[in-house]
Amino acid sequence: MSGEGRPRGLKEWAFSEPLEVTFRDLDLAGHVNNAVVFTWMETVRLHHYMQVSGLDDPMQIDFILAESAARYHVPVRYQHKIVAEVAPSHVGRTSWELLYRFVDRTTGTLLMQGRSVQVAYDYRTLQKKPLSGPIREKLLAALVSAEEEGWMIPPRPMRG
Repeated sequence: MSGEGRPRGLKEWAFSEPLEVTFRDLDLAGHVNNAVVFTWMETVRLHHYMQVSGLDDPMQIDFILAESAARYHVPVRYQHKIVAEVAPSHVGRTSWELLYRFVDRTTGTLLMQGRSVQVAYDYRTLQKKPLSGPIREKLLAALVSAEEEGWMIPPRPMRG
């Protein structure tokens, strides 16, 4: 997504992909069901990690999800065209935090935000493991500020 239509102060992140709301994504109120947002977060988290790690098979993923949260700012409706963005906001020795933004592709309106914590995991030993050096370096190179994205302050109530 280009900076066109982006709200003032909202910096573009390095990883993004387009999404479109389908009929099956809706709840009885006619807007995107909250469970769908977590599925979108899972999808962009996977695609982001595959890009960062160089993996081409999702069955090779070596992390587990430890925590996930979402904030809804504007109701999202059928055929809404969205861009999903993801960026790391903290990188530790065995875990990292990702932030997510869902932005209207036409107007740049911030629709929803998300946050998750992942832990590098060895599925053979069933234990956490250190994050690999090259992946850690790529995550550190793309860090964004959780505070600047509003995650260190209480969320504002949804409007609309």
